[in-house]
This record gives sequence, structure tokens and C-alpha cells, in this order.
Amino acid sequence: MQALLQIKNLAVSYYGLPILEDVDLSIGQGEIIGIVGESGCGKSTLIRAVMGLLGSGGKINSGSIIFDETDMLEISKEKVRRLRGSKLGMIFQNPEMSFNPIRKFQAQFLEAMRSHGKINKKEAIEQIMSLFLKLNLQDGMQILNSYPFELSGGMNQRVAIALAMALKPKLLLADEPTSALDVTVQAQAVKEIMHLRDACGTSILMVTHNIGVVSHIADKVAVMYAGRVVEFGDKHDVLLQPKHPYTQALIASIPQIGGGIPKGITGCPPIFGEKLAGCGFAPRCDLYDKEYCCNKPDVKVYGNGHWALCGKL
Repeated sequence: MQALLQIKNLAVSYYGLPILEDVDLSIGQGEIIGIVGESGCGKSTLIRAVMGLLGSGGKINSGSIIFDETDMLEISKEKVRRLRGSKLGMIFQNPEMSFNPIRKFQAQFLEAMRSHGKINKKEAIEQIMSLFLKLNLQDGMQILNSYPFELSGGMNQRVAIALAMALKPKLLLADEPTSALDVTVQAQAVKEIMHLRDACGTSILMVTHNIGVVSHIADKVAVMYAGRVVEFGDKHDVLLQPKHPYTQALIASIPQIGGGIPKGITGCPPIFGEKLAGCGFAPRCDLYDKEYCCNKPDVKVYGNGHWALCGKL
């Protein structure tokens, strides 16, 4: 399968402090990849780098981001802006961030759709209504005539998904799209995202803390720690047969029905900017061995695209 998005040796810093280092990741057409890890491991920074939304303090120091055969780091900011919405969509963790609170949804949808092509109001509304129905959003006109503050958090999140998909992007980047939702609405949002993939062939790169969501929605899983992808592979391989000690500890910390008290991970993640000798997880790892863990970790390949970054394995 040809990669729609190919990230190679990506290194990102904020105000000179390294956040990502040597990140390699690819996603094929119609694939869903879940990115998991503790807060501060660089998950959100990764997808913001793809979107070109790092902000004034962010800098890509090295590596490449190839999207749909286009080098995102070599084209102008204007060309990147044109790709956003038309080919690249994003769902933010807080759905209110996607909307202007003092403008009705209709004005915001029309502005987004008209900024990427010529379309009249009638055609645009017909397309929006069709998309709303795919997302099980009833009373579409009432929603379009509402302000964001008039809807619940769950409804806002579903409308945010609709806005991200309004121009049928090839790749959807989702930053914790279910974290602000209660369990019932989470299940509904997950179902809708999977429906979008099936209906439109959209590839999805999703950041989440929820391993349960990943196990249900993702095709593949990338585990991040201290700014690196430390394990990657098919979700069944990574979640059922984890190899990296961090992945094993992360899964062991998840409460299980009838499974007793989960085991937490001792210690704390490294601080951004901290210079690490060898593996960043070494101070917290039960397999720590000075001879191996103080060197640059090796990639251990297990087959079927499953690999882990650890010198002790």
C-alpha cells in the first residue's frame, strides 16, 4: 500500500527545547492509526507539525513530511493553507476551538467551503445536510442557525467532525476527539469517525489517551514516549503482544473488569529539553541494564510491520 503520509526522521523543538526526535511514521489510504502515550510525550506536537500549526515558538529542525507526494516542508505557507480543509482536516481536542463563538454555524461552514472553491449557498447547504445525515445529526437547518454555545459539548464535537470533513479531506488529524465527551457520546463519536473512513476512504491519524478507543477504531498503533515512537504495528500485535517495556507498562496500568488493581508506572517522564543518554524510558524500566540502556536504542523487528525501539529486547 502506497503511503498517503510519510514522516521520516522528524525532529521538532519549541523555543530551542527538543520535543520530537527521529520520528518515523506512515499511513496508507483509508487507514486509521492511533497514537498513544502519556501527556507530554509529543503526540499533539506531531500532528500539529503535519498541519503546519506549530506556532511561533515551534521549529522543525530536521526530517521530512511527505503528504500526497508533496513535501510539506518545501512548499510555501500559502500552499499549506490551501491544503488545509481541502486535503487535510483536523479535529481539535476542544471542539469550541474549531468555531467562532459569536457566529452561527452556517456562516462558518460557508466561509470554509467557499475559501477552497467556487460553490453557491444552495449547493453548499445541500452538501452540509448530506454530511450531517451521515453523522446522524438531525434537524440540520436548526443546527446551522445556532451558535456554538447553544449546543452541548457532544453536539459541538460532532459538528466539528462535520466541519473537518466538509471538503472531504484525504487525511483527518484528530487530537483527542473523544476526551471531552462522556462515555455514551464517546462511543457515538467513534462510530461516526469509522463511518467517515468507510464512506469516504479517509485516512485518520488519531491522538488519544484512551486505549479502549484505539482497540476499537485503529488499524495500527504508534506508542510514543519522550518524543519518540517506541513501538509500532498492527493493533492486535501491539495491544495483545506488546514488546517495548513502556507499552507493556502502559497496558498494565489500564483498569480491567475483574482484573484487580492496575499496576501504575513508577517515576516520571523526562522533562522537555533534558539530555538523555540512550533510552528515555530507562530510569523507569524494569529491564534496565546499564550496558544496553545507556546506548542509542536499537530497532527490533518482529514481522508484519511490528517493531519496537529497545536495546535490551
